[in-house]
Amino acid sequence: MAASSSSKAHVKRFKPYFSPVEVEKLSAKQRGKLSVSREEKVRQQACGFIDAVGVRCGFPRRTIATAQTLYMRFHLFFPYKDFNYVEVALSTLYVSSKLHDTIKKPREIILASFPIRYPNLVRKGTVDIAAAEANGLEHERKRVLACERLVLETMGFKFGVETGLRGVIKIGKKLDLGKDLCQNAWKVAVDCHRTQAPLSFPPHIIALGSIYTASLLLSETTKLPSDDRTVSDGVPSAAQVVGLLGKSGSWETEYSASAGHIDDIAHHLIDLYTTILSSLPDSLPNAHTPSPISPKEPNPSSSQTANTTASSPTAFPLPLFWTSQTLTELKIELRNRRPGAAPTNLGWTAAGIHNGTENGNEGDEAVEGMGKNEGTIRFLWDDEETA
Repeated sequence: MAASSSSKAHVKRFKPYFSPVEVEKLSAKQRGKLSVSREEKVRQQACGFIDAVGVRCGFPRRTIATAQTLYMRFHLFFPYKDFNYVEVALSTLYVSSKLHDTIKKPREIILASFPIRYPNLVRKGTVDIAAAEANGLEHERKRVLACERLVLETMGFKFGVETGLRGVIKIGKKLDLGKDLCQNAWKVAVDCHRTQAPLSFPPHIIALGSIYTASLLLSETTKLPSDDRTVSDGVPSAAQVVGLLGKSGSWETEYSASAGHIDDIAHHLIDLYTTILSSLPDSLPNAHTPSPISPKEPNPSSSQTANTTASSPTAFPLPLFWTSQTLTELKIELRNRRPGAAPTNLGWTAAGIHNGTENGNEGDEAVEGMGKNEGTIRFLWDDEETA
C-alpha cells in the first residue's frame, strides 16, 4: 500500500492563459485572509521591487516584465502567507533572465537588491561583500534556488515566452501612429505587466490594449468619441485611435482581437493607475520612484518628477488631468458603452482554455500536487482537448 501511495501521479496540463474568472478564483484561494486591496498593494510592492532590482542588474524591459508576470502567476498556485515576496521576486527575476538569455547568477541578482533593502550597507556606491555575507547572502541564494523550482512548476517548465512590448512597435507602425504616441503606448505596456492582464491575454492583445489606453489617457477627457472618426491619410490622433479601437470593425479580424478584449485591458490599467494615485505616498513604501525605462537612461531628476504626477512607480507619466476621480469617471464611461458585458467577465478564449465557471473544482485541481515531493507530476504542453 505504501508503494502505491508513493507512486501517485498528478497530470498538469499547461495553460498559457487563464480566463479572468479563473484568475479571480485562484487568487481568492491564495490570498487567504488578505483583503483584495491589501493583496493589490502587496503585488505592487513586489512589482516595484522587481522593477528596481531589474534596472540595477541592467536587464532589458522584456526581462523585467516577464518576471512581474511570473510573480503574479506564482501566487495563483501558492499562498502569499507562505512566502517572502523578496525571495519570490528574486526567483522570478532569475528565471526570467534565463528565459530571455539575459542570464545573471542568483548571487549577482541578490547583491543588486541589497542597496534597495539595506541602504546602510552601501559604501561608496557599492555593497561590501563581507557585509552582504554577514546579512545572509549565501542562505538567501539557496532560498532563491529552492523557490526557482516552484516558479518553473507554475509555468509547466515551458520556456517559450513573449511580452506585449515588441507588439506595440509593430502594430504602431502598421497603424501609422506618431512617434510620441508609440512611445507612450510602450510605457503603458510596461505598466500593463504590473497588472494581471498578461495572465489572461496574449501579447498582441496586450499591445493593442496599451495603444488604446495610452490614447485614452493622452486625450485628457473622460468623454469617449461619439462620432464615426476614421483615420485620415496623415498621422492619426489619439482621439482617432480611440474611435478606431473602441468599437467593432474590420481591425478585429485582422488582429484576432475584439473591442471587448481591448476594453478589458483598459480597465486593468485604469484600476492600476487609480490604485497608485490613491495609495501615494505613504502606503507603498517599497514601490520605488520611477526607474528609467531602460538601464541606459538616467533616473528622473527631482524637478522632472515634481512637474507631473509621475511620482508614482509607473513608467507612463499620467498627465495632471488624471486623478482618482477622473479615472473613475473614465471607467464608468467605458462600462456605460457596453452595459451588457461586465469587463471582469471578458477574457481571451483559445483552444483548450476553459472557463473556470464550468468546473467547480478548477481552483483545487490547478494547485493539487504543486510544490510537493509526493508522487510524480507530469506536465503536458499541448492545449488540445482530450476526448
